[in-house]
Amino acid sequence: MRQLALVLVLCVISGCSLMTSRAPPKTEFDFGPETSAPADPAPLSQVQLVVYDVSAPTWMDGTAMYYRLAYQNAAVPLPYAKSEWVMSPAALLTERLRSRVAVRVDGEARLVGVHTASVYRIHSELLEFEQIFDASDRSHGVLRLRATLEGEGVWAQRTFAIVRPAPTPNAAGGVIALAECSQELAKLLEEWVSASHSRSPPSVKRE
Repeated sequence: MRQLALVLVLCVISGCSLMTSRAPPKTEFDFGPETSAPADPAPLSQVQLVVYDVSAPTWMDGTAMYYRLAYQNAAVPLPYAKSEWVMSPAALLTERLRSRVAVRVDGEARLVGVHTASVYRIHSELLEFEQIFDASDRSHGVLRLRATLEGEGVWAQRTFAIVRPAPTPNAAGGVIALAECSQELAKLLEEWVSASHSRSPPSVKRE
């Protein structure tokens, strides 16, 4: 009787392990390698831009990758079951923006002198970052971000809305679209800061 009970216990244990092993691991995505920088001089050559951590709504704090079925119910965000981000979208976007247009908040020492570049700071909030399906075989990525720019007599706020088509109607296609959105956001931020800098009032020189 004891041997029969032992056999049953071993069968249950082995069955559980087999069921667990059948579940494939989730695929984790990031934005992929950055594209090469443009050959023209950067518009922020006279500006040092500090990008603070991008904030996001609580429901976007995790690594879930969300999509919406606009042709059914666009008000319901749905997470992919087998795909997710390697970190939260806000953290991914913070890293991408800092690597493209910014010095780090705790960056290296900066020499101060007559020709020191102007320093600007950006605080931003991620409002939307998801894949939207217009039909079962057609989707696009959407990135909306509200940014506040401060520094050198400038205070400005702007909401950026970027849309890119997804090449395939799945998670991988959504990743490509959203990565392209993040690249475009970095470019638009550079242009915005450069324009704001050119319009800023001259600093007062005191003897």
